Amino acid sequence: MSKAATDTLDKVSSEFQGEVLADLDQGRTESMARIEAARRETAEAVAKVLESSVKQAESLKRQIVGAAELQARNAQLKVLEKAVNEVFEMATKEISESEGSSYEAAIVRLIKEGIDVIGPKARVSCSSKDKKAVSAAIKKLSSSSVKLSLEDEHIETIGGVVLSNTDGTVRFDNTFEARLERTKPTLRKEVAGVLTGSG
Repeated sequence: MSKAATDTLDKVSSEFQGEVLADLDQGRTESMARIEAARRETAEAVAKVLESSVKQAESLKRQIVGAAELQARNAQLKVLEKAVNEVFEMATKEISESEGSSYEAAIVRLIKEGIDVIGPKARVSCSSKDKKAVSAAIKKLSSSSVKLSLEDEHIETIGGVVLSNTDGTVRFDNTFEARLERTKPTLRKEVAGVLTGSG
């Protein structure tokens, strides 16, 4: 083979080798860039999954804590309601067993409160047990300006009175049960204060 042919062959071989090496280098660079991009995307995806997992865990934790707090509050309210009901039962029992001059004085006070609401002309209702005490209180309170009459029909109550105006359109329940029911919110608050140590 002639020198010129050898030189041409070397030149072509060298150019071809350069092109192949350049293509390989470019391919390597592109592959490295793709690998780096895939690594970044994977890292971002992992970070998002971790962030989402942390948020879900926090949300779940808040739900669990919230549910536990709600259960504790409900249990506390049940205990409070039970305590209030026990106090009411004791008060009701004590009232139903009351008698004598202090009981009669209480009946007078209940009728006076009713007069303040209904007016000086009123009909008074009571239980059969309280008829004697209520009759005495009506006699004591009646005057030229105060006209009270005792109803013949008895009401079911542990004690106290119900007053109504003469035509029956206005009624004031001042029985012991009604008074206890009206004081229940205040009593509940006081019992809660005692139970929680803030009262």
